[in-house]
Amino acid sequence: MTNRPRQRGFSLLEVLVAFAILSVSLGVLLQVFATGLRNAGMADDYTQATLYAESILAAYGREAPLGEGVREGPVNDRFSWRGTVSAVAEGMPDPEKTQVRAYRVSVEVFWRGLTQTRSVMLETVRLAPLEPPERR
Repeated sequence: MTNRPRQRGFSLLEVLVAFAILSVSLGVLLQVFATGLRNAGMADDYTQATLYAESILAAYGREAPLGEGVREGPVNDRFSWRGTVSAVAEGMPDPEKTQVRAYRVSVEVFWRGLTQTRSVMLETVRLAPLEPPERR
């Protein structure tokens, strides 16, 4: 008998187990990466919606006199908004004495997410004179 050195290497079973572990690991990593991208996109949507809501809220009482009611419209092809103005009397001083009236202004910006409609709502209280100032 000839003593040949025994060849050493990996068996087919060992290679298949290594590929199975590699594929499971890559699947988990891809899932983590996809979830991170989805969350980053959602955070960007919320940031944009908040900026739009702040801008619309800042325009109330400046571009037109405050008055009770609901206004709404599109911001762009993706975002829409709804603004509600209502008088606030509870806890406020008599408007006849102060010559100002308090209004609760709320703005909601909403958009269609991947699975549902999402929204951001901002709310504030604004004071407005009882009589609009005279313009000269």
